[in-house]
Amino acid sequence: MAALQSLSGISILVVEDDYQIASDLALELRSVDIDVVGPAATVEDALDLIGSRPDLAGAVLDIRLNDENVFPVADELKRLGLPYVFATGFEPDLVPARHADKMLLRKPAEPHAVISVLLQALPSGSVSIEQATGNKLLARLPENILELILPKLRHIFLPRGAVLEQSNHLIDKVYFPIDCVGSLIVVGREGSRVETGLVGREGMTGAALVEGDAYTPYELITQVEGDALVMTASDFIAFARTAAELRILVRRFSRSLGVQVSYTALANAKFEIRQRLARWLVMVHDRVPGRSFQLTHDYLAIMLGVRRSSVTDALHLLEGEKLIRSTRMNIEIRDHQRLIAAAGEAYGEPEAEYERLMEIPLATGLPPVQSVRIAAVN
Repeated sequence: MAALQSLSGISILVVEDDYQIASDLALELRSVDIDVVGPAATVEDALDLIGSRPDLAGAVLDIRLNDENVFPVADELKRLGLPYVFATGFEPDLVPARHADKMLLRKPAEPHAVISVLLQALPSGSVSIEQATGNKLLARLPENILELILPKLRHIFLPRGAVLEQSNHLIDKVYFPIDCVGSLIVVGREGSRVETGLVGREGMTGAALVEGDAYTPYELITQVEGDALVMTASDFIAFARTAAELRILVRRFSRSLGVQVSYTALANAKFEIRQRLARWLVMVHDRVPGRSFQLTHDYLAIMLGVRRSSVTDALHLLEGEKLIRSTRMNIEIRDHQRLIAAAGEAYGEPEAEYERLMEIPLATGLPPVQSVRIAAVN
């Protein structure tokens, strides 16, 4: 891929105290001609390597190194202006505010995901109208408003497993997906996770900002990798204050997302796993048509809030009906329409509501007040 070619020959520091993980990541990076510095297993070793390698171009950092945190290393990389990415099995809220703008990947982090995230810190070209209109929400904006927003947008690639928002934390970036899909995940007090909704090219993240709420109750993680446009939360707020059309579209999308979340609750409560899985696969395919999905059975189990074995059984049923083709890391949609039929009433109403809301003309004012007849009670 282009990302691998772009980083060929440059030096990347690997800070990881798990020997097997460090060795596997270093091997993969070296296989695409990246000069691996380290791996370093301690903060002291990492700082020594940074001081001895003026050619260092970036780093991937495990958050917890035995009994110490890696943040002194991140501080030094930040001081030097070098890009870095966190990869961890711990909760994202361990990251202090001064590093909250950096991308975080959940372990096991795939090498191409690490590379793609490091590339986000490199200079990128301007975003075109054509690129921006790959997102359906942006495509509905009047062209004069979209042209004002373009200079603040940046085109990025979001790898699978990238944490875009942390639950109960400030929203610092707003993402407009093009062909990636993000999952809204509720995180329980004991660390349990279940998906409540999907966000793809039909909308955006951080919609609560238009209501003056800078916090999110969800964890938002990239489920299907792909391209997106991103801007800072402060830039988005500034545009939303002056562009009524943007505020209207964001609020309509937010309302449709609420309908989707409510139907996820209905599906989880009333429908069996085969039907829920069919609904979920159709929803993903709506957002990335013509593509297969690189997803593990373990990840699907988290998304559906069920055991891995239940997901495997449901996949076999759908595959036996020739609706999908499933392998260890990949799911291919073979018959979209029949998959919709398999989803039944679990699918369709939120999608129709999204289309209804977004088709309302932006110039439409408040609906007229309807007279209400109140029956007299004898």
